[in-house]
Amino acid sequence: SSHFGPNHFGPRPWVSRQDYLLPPPNSRTKAPQAAMAVASSSPFFQALVVASSVLVAIGQSVRGAAETAAVAVAAAEYPMKEVPTNPNSDLAIYALLASAVVVPTLGIGAMLAAKEKGWWGACCLISGLITLLWAYYAYL
Repeated sequence: SSHFGPNHFGPRPWVSRQDYLLPPPNSRTKAPQAAMAVASSSPFFQALVVASSVLVAIGQSVRGAAETAAVAVAAAEYPMKEVPTNPNSDLAIYALLASAVVVPTLGIGAMLAAKEKGWWGACCLISGLITLLWAYYAYL
């Protein structure tokens, strides 16, 4: 005979739904909840929230308008006359070559070398990558 019967995961008539559902939590203090409910539903409080939101929106639209206008005028006075060119256009081809061939080859080689060392290899590989990334960002 099997440990799991045909109705093992099915309904259990001897267990009611109320046996495993917890009741909703009851608050011990009724006064703060009632006061907050009254304050949030009062027309004065709602009008105060709407008025403060309108004031913030108006303030955001006016803030920095003079500086933006000055920058727009300066940009219109001196438009760009010629498009700059990059004399080192071969760098994109070298970057493509490195990303498509060199980096995967070095990555596979590092993983094969780490595989031979078991857990120590995995630990060194992961911590080494994290250390290199940390040193790179620390240099920047």
